[in-house]
Amino acid sequence: MPPKLRLAVFDLDGTLVDCESSWVFVHSHFGLNNDASLELYLKGEIDDDEFMRRDIALWMGRNPDINIKDIEAILHDIKIYPGARKLFSLLRNAGIQTAIVSGGLMPLARRVAFELNIDHVLANGLAVDKGGRLLGYGLLEVELNRKGLPMERLMNRLGFDRERVAAVGNSFIDAPMLELAGLGIAFNSLDDEVRDVADVVVESDDLMALAPYLIPGNRARPPEGRKRSHRGR
Repeated sequence: MPPKLRLAVFDLDGTLVDCESSWVFVHSHFGLNNDASLELYLKGEIDDDEFMRRDIALWMGRNPDINIKDIEAILHDIKIYPGARKLFSLLRNAGIQTAIVSGGLMPLARRVAFELNIDHVLANGLAVDKGGRLLGYGLLEVELNRKGLPMERLMNRLGFDRERVAAVGNSFIDAPMLELAGLGIAFNSLDDEVRDVADVVVESDDLMALAPYLIPGNRARPPEGRKRSHRGR
């Protein structure tokens, strides 16, 4: 018998919610894109802090007084995938803690965590003043290219070894999390890199398709669904 799972860690964008990237979602709202900054980041010419600063500067160019409430209102339109509430209820009933580890936006991560009763949330925040006005820089918690590090810190803090941890993600950015976990699941995977490191590959419209792998003895029949295409940050 494998060790009892104690922690399930999930990516956010494209894994729990139906959007390619919460940052890109805000850009699209304003009719913007961050292609130039993304290219520089992928080349290693700017770091995560500068990447966030440039993204936020785009929004402030549209609205210099943009407030955190404005961002929350924009992100409110992002939908959680079907099956999420039932899956997380089953995980909680099975005594399995849950976490989000995402390079996406903390306001979205917090909303999803509240709605799904998720135990731990690691994502990137937005610095604001006392009135909630954006200050122009981010609060870095999760480096995009090093997502295994915050997950490892969480595991150490909780005292769980890798055999008791599962990780779920959809892109090469999530591959370090899947490699670190005892059970790595590629969900609606976008690339070969995340599929290659995964123990299980699941393609479905419904997060309940993960239940048979995460919850021992679960008898729920995995829902059938079509493959999706998303790119998460």
